[in-house]
Amino acid sequence: MKLAEQRFVTIVGPGGIGKTTVAVAVAHEMGASFDGHIHFVDLGALGAASLVAPAVATALGVSVQTSNVVPALIDRLQEKPTLIIFDCCEHLIDGASAVAEELIRRVPTLHLLATSREAMRVEGEHVHELSALACPPEDNNLLAREALQYPAVQLLVDRVRAVRGDFELADMDASIAAGICRRLDGIPLAIELAAGRVDIFGLSKTASLLDDRLNLSWVGRRTALPRHQTLNAALEWSYDLLGEAEKRVLGRLSVFAGGFTFEAAVAVAADETIDEANVSDCLWELRSKSMIAVRGQEGRLRLLDTTLAFASRRLANSDEENHCRRRHALYFCDLFKQVASTDEHERLKASGDEVDNLRAALNWAFSAAGEAKIGVELAAASASIWMAMALLTECREWMTKAIGRIDEASAGSRQEMIIQSALASCMMFTDGMTEESYASWAKTRFLAECLNDTECQLDSLLVLWAHQIRIPSYAEATELADRCGDVADESGNRGAIAMANYMRGVTYHHSGRILQAEAHFEMALHRDDEASRQSLIKRFGYDRKVDALAVLGNLAWLRGSPDQAKRFNQTSIAEARQLDHAVPLCVALAWASFNAYLTSPDDSETEALANELVDHAAKYAVESYQGVGLSVQALCRVRRDGSDAASATLYRGLEKLSAARYGVFNWILQAELARCMAVAGRHRQALAVFERAKINLDETQWYAPELHRIRGELALGNGEGLAAGRQYFISALELSDRQGSLSWALRAATSLAIAETSLGRKETAWRTLQATHAKFWEGLETSDLRLARQVLNGSYRSDSIINSLH
Repeated sequence: MKLAEQRFVTIVGPGGIGKTTVAVAVAHEMGASFDGHIHFVDLGALGAASLVAPAVATALGVSVQTSNVVPALIDRLQEKPTLIIFDCCEHLIDGASAVAEELIRRVPTLHLLATSREAMRVEGEHVHELSALACPPEDNNLLAREALQYPAVQLLVDRVRAVRGDFELADMDASIAAGICRRLDGIPLAIELAAGRVDIFGLSKTASLLDDRLNLSWVGRRTALPRHQTLNAALEWSYDLLGEAEKRVLGRLSVFAGGFTFEAAVAVAADETIDEANVSDCLWELRSKSMIAVRGQEGRLRLLDTTLAFASRRLANSDEENHCRRRHALYFCDLFKQVASTDEHERLKASGDEVDNLRAALNWAFSAAGEAKIGVELAAASASIWMAMALLTECREWMTKAIGRIDEASAGSRQEMIIQSALASCMMFTDGMTEESYASWAKTRFLAECLNDTECQLDSLLVLWAHQIRIPSYAEATELADRCGDVADESGNRGAIAMANYMRGVTYHHSGRILQAEAHFEMALHRDDEASRQSLIKRFGYDRKVDALAVLGNLAWLRGSPDQAKRFNQTSIAEARQLDHAVPLCVALAWASFNAYLTSPDDSETEALANELVDHAAKYAVESYQGVGLSVQALCRVRRDGSDAASATLYRGLEKLSAARYGVFNWILQAELARCMAVAGRHRQALAVFERAKINLDETQWYAPELHRIRGELALGNGEGLAAGRQYFISALELSDRQGSLSWALRAATSLAIAETSLGRKETAWRTLQATHAKFWEGLETSDLRLARQVLNGSYRSDSIINSLH
């Protein structure tokens, strides 16, 4: 034991933490070592330092008729080894330390154990800082047996049982009990006082009372010392021992939330009445008197919640609260301006440490007593912090408040642009690409152009373009992609140029300009800047490389290279798996599953890719891509049995796509469902599905040729006549040729060759199919090419299984 070796130990800690209890326990344990010569001296009731030595004499039974008692004490203590406990020294610290130092220096067989809220700071003293009781970490799934492993919860339960003998901690209440203990910082006195309320209110109500307002006036045991009967009394006892400057500094520190650094404390607490040097001294004194706690290895300071509640009330009753909160807000405004210019790691570190102070500062600034101008400035400075922490809903709330409080002087400023950009990002991430989100990004783009801010222009153009791609509205998307290209070229930034090429590649692909799309994707992939790419991933959770590879897979299939398409998709998935972000893998799996369906619709791998997409998208609540996955799942199943259940699944997927305003696959999925129904012999229902989808055959899209071909098949099945069907197939062929889409052309040529009945027309269709088939050099065992060969070699039969797969 520390006391046996070091002779003089002071147990230091805040009021109510259990210093006296520990000292008494030590005395009992060491009773045999001192043969019962242990003396307890309660200094708490003494009113003057001069009474310390006489109180010790009384405890020892020494009768002295002189004003200098110490020599007689020394003589008596020489007789045998003795342990003396000085309890509650803080209010008589000078007198207690003088007596203790003299006795320990002059009596080698004496051991002293003192309790105090601050150390005596004398020769021979060893300080033991008493820690609070350990509390469970925050965990809503905490079980009672797990919570009871922690001393703080054990004490709470024991004290509740003292007044309600049948009390048992249930699993459903374990996290509530743990929360009470954490809220009270594991301070035994505070836990005892709270336990007294559990019998009246129950655990849940007691916890809510603490959250609403930490109650310092709850009364404890009648037999307790007056200073321990309420938390307020315990804190008043400590507070009354402080100097005037220390009292004022303590009150000013109550504006901090979640702790503070030494530098922050000095900056906020110092003013013309107490200079920085004085504040620094006060901080040291408050720490030594257990009014300030130290948290973590980095020595971050904090007021315990009980002390914070006490000091906050003192500050509120003074005339300087608003002044202190203004200094606090200005300090963190400057701090977050500096942090915003650092790398993401530093921003995240600052986020974790100072987010509570950030909230407190913003709350004050936007309150009736605050200054909205400071709030706007702080919102702009902290925008990247909220985003880095992924606290998107809260970020949106603060940015919305800031936008509403921008004055005329700040309108159109960089400050407004930063806030508007953060707000637009949050809207996009929390609600998806809505009209409100689009309008917010459009405002951001306008501000960025006015301020000639290239980076913000590029970001806003990218998101506005993504809106138009998803609707889809390819004319507007093309305009935005081209504008992004102009801005990127002017900047000369490789990453920006790569991004613009990626945007053009996607736009050209989706609007059916296949050869142009491929060229831009190649430039985007081979001339990109990795740092720029990673920055985009961190800001938006989206990866242009994964997306480019995924769409290149579809381009390869369209051009008639299904094996190459598969390789592109495998590479895209592999790249996405390396990233710790949800959306890139969704993108890769969506294109891979759809391309697999186009190539080998009945292959088990196709459905496996769709299943993984559904599971992954559901896990991260990415509704749009979950909708794609469900739709591909449904198409795979409807081919097997044509069931209504599969159709219902597809419509569920389409509903998710509609809710997310994602229309890239919309028409082709519904057209393919109609085609599958027609193959199953449900021709009228198939045509109804196609027409209900309101498919515009004049719209230019990457799958437009297939829409025409499917419509032709439906025309034949519903008795519209061969002429009508032929016209749709010819339109499909013409569109395929314009796009450079060999795979769509093969399907259209095959349908036309099967449909034609007259010898002359059939010969012409056969030659068209032969010429188209001859252009393929890989993927020769895909269902499309096998069907084409059967038609060409005359082995095709209209009732064959291969036709049912077509």
